[in-house]
Amino acid sequence: MKNIDISKINISSPSEFMKELRPEYYSDTKDRTIYSLKKELLEYHLESLTKRNETHEFEVFCRKLCERTICPNLRSHTGPDGGGDSKVDTETFPVSDEIENSFLVGHVGAGRERWAFAISAKENWKSKVRDDVAKISETERNYKKIFFITSRFARDKDRANIEDTLSKEYGIPVIIHDRSWIVKEIIENDRKDIAYQYLGIGEENLDPFNLGPEDYSRSRQLADIERDFDDPNAFQGMKRQRATEALIAAKLSRNLERPRVETEGRFARATRFAEADGTDRQKLEAQYEQIWTAFWWFDDLQFLLDNYELFESRVIDSAHTSDLEFLCNLHQLLVNSILHKQLTMEACKFEERQTRITNALERLIDDPRRPNNSLSAKFLLLLIKMNQAFMSDRKKLTDVWNGLTDIVITADGLSEFRAGRLKRMVEVAGMIAGNDPAYNRLVDKTAEFISKRESDVSGALILLERAKQLKLKDNFQILRLLGQATIKLSKAEHRDYQIDALWLLMLAYRSAGLLWVARSTCVTLAASIVVEGEEDSEIPAIFLPTMKMWAWIAIEQQNIPDFLHAIQLMNGALATLPLTEESKAKVSEDLFELEIAIGCLFLNCNSSPLHEMA
Repeated sequence: MKNIDISKINISSPSEFMKELRPEYYSDTKDRTIYSLKKELLEYHLESLTKRNETHEFEVFCRKLCERTICPNLRSHTGPDGGGDSKVDTETFPVSDEIENSFLVGHVGAGRERWAFAISAKENWKSKVRDDVAKISETERNYKKIFFITSRFARDKDRANIEDTLSKEYGIPVIIHDRSWIVKEIIENDRKDIAYQYLGIGEENLDPFNLGPEDYSRSRQLADIERDFDDPNAFQGMKRQRATEALIAAKLSRNLERPRVETEGRFARATRFAEADGTDRQKLEAQYEQIWTAFWWFDDLQFLLDNYELFESRVIDSAHTSDLEFLCNLHQLLVNSILHKQLTMEACKFEERQTRITNALERLIDDPRRPNNSLSAKFLLLLIKMNQAFMSDRKKLTDVWNGLTDIVITADGLSEFRAGRLKRMVEVAGMIAGNDPAYNRLVDKTAEFISKRESDVSGALILLERAKQLKLKDNFQILRLLGQATIKLSKAEHRDYQIDALWLLMLAYRSAGLLWVARSTCVTLAASIVVEGEEDSEIPAIFLPTMKMWAWIAIEQQNIPDFLHAIQLMNGALATLPLTEESKAKVSEDLFELEIAIGCLFLNCNSSPLHEMA
């Protein structure tokens, strides 16, 4: 177990704490491009634009800024200042709904509606905005919004009055952004690179290409995903896959430590796609990751407080411990904030929130029909009790270590219990356990438990590889090998290997003529595939051939309910899985063959089997 001295970890902020505890989660680029720009310099530069005759540069700068903040689909206009004959400095161009939904920033409707933008550095901005809005309205181009960007300061009262007056007069919503908005977006939201590139102010430091090895890989992966999002046909018929890719892109952006507005834009996109087309798990995960990121990467404790109960309301009644684990992790953030004196217990509503999550876990513990789910709930409840003991009475930690030891002993007989989670918890608990004999016993039992699992899988993989080398005519030899291997591979962390073994075992049983055992193995295989798919929010591709094999076994058994169920699942997978056109054609061909086979079965039956089938 890794020994970490918590006293030596910087706790000035959540991000600094986590960087020292888990540096692999963060950017490994040592030299990165940093743009520095003082607020006062930007304000002076905006004030003196006309004296330097840099109005054109200002227009380009504003267009680039609007592309980052309002909508990315803006045209470049050429011609004299003030928009020339077009009467606008830039305007939106239409894009498909698919592309608009992929925008990281922007207002709703930017892809479907026509919006006009007027940009000015003139001192008398009030007369300028009236003049520009009048000219834009006269074009009769059916603009749905008019944005006016000025380099001057505008008092809130004056700006609001002019927006209301012009919007009412011309029947088009008018939005005015002044110098304070520009300064906020550039300085506070870290878009200084725009000012450096298009206004020529500020400084650029360090080498932008000196990426760390992890960042290089992350950057390539992020670029590939964003390239797919730029193609409106990339996710056609694969809505769930789109939600998965969007969340991956958001987490990559986070780990690359991109600017907050960029990363939050990606999380907003991931949430949007998950809510529209994702599974319940995808919806929860997108919301959870956004809260987790705001805390550990952006030190935003208020975001945690504002969103905790909304997330809690979505999972508190769940029957799945894996859903409540998300909530337990967020509850841990409250604990961390209180321990580091960054938040008070009252601000966190700590007691009432802890009571609700404790009651939810106890409800799952009391369900004897789901032993793995129940044991996982006990594990999470002990983590909460560990926090309670650490915050109030550390002598009670011994009871927690003993409880966790009991879980390790029980988990030895429950293959679905995730050992990796237990291993990580025991490692972190070492920071507060000291030399408690109960904790030392927990470490010994955990090490024994993990070693047994790892040695089991090592031996099972040897058996699996040997079984793969044999032909199906050697079915009894395959059955002998895999009968031992599948039991040892039944642990949750080795499900991929277990699926391989069950697939081969099913084929061997069928080859040996043991159809009912082949059917049972097929059902077990299907269940393992679905469980993996729920956790990863993506059903593995082997699901389709498994359903096809189930249908053929059902035909051989003359088991019509099984056959119809398998066909139904094949059709569902065909409609939802991210298959290539070639794969879709192959599945359609397989379905046609199965329909012919069931027809032949009916034609060759006399009245007695037909009666039994009915």
